[in-house]
Amino acid sequence: MSVLGALQLIALAGAAFALLSGGLVSCCTPLVSFLTASWSPERRHRALLLLSVTPVVFSVVGVLAVLAPSFLAFIWPAYDHCLRHADHHLHLCLVHLPQQLGNATSWLVLALVFGWLAVSAARAIAELHRASRWAARLRVHGRGDAVLGASVLPTGAPLCLLAGIFRPTLFLSEGLLAQMGPEQIAIILHHERAHAARRDILARLAARAGSVFLWPSARAHLLEALELAAEQSCDEAAASRVGDRLQVAEAILKVERLLQNAASRLSPLTVAFGGDGVPQRVSALLEARRCSGNVVALGVGFAMLLCGVLAGSLPLHHATESLLGALTH
Repeated sequence: MSVLGALQLIALAGAAFALLSGGLVSCCTPLVSFLTASWSPERRHRALLLLSVTPVVFSVVGVLAVLAPSFLAFIWPAYDHCLRHADHHLHLCLVHLPQQLGNATSWLVLALVFGWLAVSAARAIAELHRASRWAARLRVHGRGDAVLGASVLPTGAPLCLLAGIFRPTLFLSEGLLAQMGPEQIAIILHHERAHAARRDILARLAARAGSVFLWPSARAHLLEALELAAEQSCDEAAASRVGDRLQVAEAILKVERLLQNAASRLSPLTVAFGGDGVPQRVSALLEARRCSGNVVALGVGFAMLLCGVLAGSLPLHHATESLLGALTH
């Protein structure tokens, strides 16, 4: 019996579920984006974040579902359905391990999938490392300002960004502070503090990792829509604090004219006050505040779908065994 063979089958099943769900989410992304376009930014952000991590969640739940019969066999030996199969039947089971490893085709599929994941992970880690080094340099050169609750950088170039994952730091440059009025500075602070409270940088990293199995065009569209929803959510938070949506729109436009592309080297560990989506953000602030969107119903539906996958573990188990049997023999 081969433990390595069992791990090979589990890895193949997980990859199959991830690729299948990634394709389905890619097809659904334009529709979900269209249906949630009229939702409030906060609720739209939650819906899109849930959609972005669906492939990974579905892959994990799918593997647990196909392994559920073997888990039950440990607890209840009479439930052991593998004894009903002929010896030549492939067993995706933790009780009856496979007798041999899969063929060269199955190893090639695993090598391609995990090789692609390794390259993607290496690129992401290199990007995070580069961004963290730039953030560390900013922290060294900045001086804390207790009144602003930010680190002020001694440079005349306009700069405003929030950097960090778990304990983000707000950086403002002396050049930006000199060119903005007190009311506009207050709007910037409310906006960036909303990003920190919402943990938007952490959510962005989760979305990028969870959406890796999506088609490139669908993934780019989903991440862009997620970024816009996060920015609009913080715009709404700032507007609620200052009580004037028009002032927030004016601050966005002024900062956009002043800011340079200095934050690009710090992506994905930062969120800047300006950036992409400025026309959509300003347009949304000039309209009435939106409160539509039922995220609870969406979450309940997603949970019911996952429960349905777990409830259908036996037929899913047999179907997965048949497909993997065709691939590995």
